[in-house]
Amino acid sequence: MGAHIQEILAAIKSLEPLPQVAMRVVEIATHDDVVPRDLVGVIETDAAVTAKILKLCNSAYYGFKREIGSLPEAANLLGVSTLVNLVLTSCSGRYFRDYGQVDSQTANRLWEESVVDAIASSLIARLEGSVDKNRAYTSGLLQNVGHLVIARHARATALLVQSEVSRGAKLLDAEATVLGMHHAEIGARLAEKWNFPESLVDTIRNHHTPESAHIDRRLASVTHLGEIVTHSFLSGTALEANPYGLCRQAFLLAGIEREAFEMMGDVLSAELDKAREFLQAA
Repeated sequence: MGAHIQEILAAIKSLEPLPQVAMRVVEIATHDDVVPRDLVGVIETDAAVTAKILKLCNSAYYGFKREIGSLPEAANLLGVSTLVNLVLTSCSGRYFRDYGQVDSQTANRLWEESVVDAIASSLIARLEGSVDKNRAYTSGLLQNVGHLVIARHARATALLVQSEVSRGAKLLDAEATVLGMHHAEIGARLAEKWNFPESLVDTIRNHHTPESAHIDRRLASVTHLGEIVTHSFLSGTALEANPYGLCRQAFLLAGIEREAFEMMGDVLSAELDKAREFLQAA
């Protein structure tokens, strides 16, 4: 186990950061008086990100009746939080797909699941009412970034993890036993390295155990439920079939009735029909 945890910690320490434009945008967005134009100048320094944002906001998912032709126009229409999410989506997409030593099929699967998690978490935030839908999108998008580190640096451990599970261990505990820390902790350590807000780090760390979140249990619960409904939707299985388990406390913590939540599969299906172009563009 010691060798694994040292490998993981070294991987986090040496990991290439998200593009500078993403890091700067996240930092600026934490200022209380930030307005969309404050982000435009930063984003425009990266032509690829600028082009990607325009492609994303012109997708059917946003449903604008006219083509958005410039970043300032997009910023004014979308607002700060949505603009930040599009930057993160653009930069994270490149990050997932270009992440060395991960085969393209695994990288694309992890990325597509992350985008669906983000959309589902945002939808649940709208249902819940008090959690900002854009914060939920961000946490949904990045909650499983730890899996990417494991896929790259600890691929040989999969059989060891499954062996622990076959002996009765929960999957999260099995990862911790084999690797020295589970994927949620790995993702949180990475988010800390990227200087992401504490609430996002805490949510990533506790997205499977939202009752343990220290900063925003509602956000952690919404993020957890976003992953649950995504897995159920993509796999065609019951909510309880999630390999990491369903935290029933999340319904109470988020103030959501299970009956309303169970209807999310149909809602998510409709949203993803609109978002298919968005997924391809991302």
